[in-house]
Amino acid sequence: MEEYLRTDITNDKDVKLLVHAFYDKVRQDEKLGYIFNDFAKVDWDQHLPKMIDFWSNLLFQTGRYKGRPFRQHLPLPIQKNDFGRWLKLFIEAVDEHFLGEKAEYSKEMAAKIAASFSIRMEMEQKF
Repeated sequence: MEEYLRTDITNDKDVKLLVHAFYDKVRQDEKLGYIFNDFAKVDWDQHLPKMIDFWSNLLFQTGRYKGRPFRQHLPLPIQKNDFGRWLKLFIEAVDEHFLGEKAEYSKEMAAKIAASFSIRMEMEQKF
């Protein structure tokens, strides 16, 4: 996509586009798709609005998300390198649709989430 067509993430409409584009990639991913679709059997009609609230809260401090997402991921058959796949798909989704300060910030936050979840998951599996 041409750079001049991409704009920054500025509102909930943009967040919704990002979340849907990202999870379309996740659902089609050979490894992550299995985890979300087959193992967890995610109800996408429920999950996507929660993820929109999550990212809207991170990017715009809307206060709409109040959950603790890490614990919900513990029962899943996630391996350390899966977080790298998750992050790669997220960055692809951002870069395909957006360009700007909030877009860069969303990628930074996704990298921090992936690193944090990876470390915490590894620690939980040791005990």
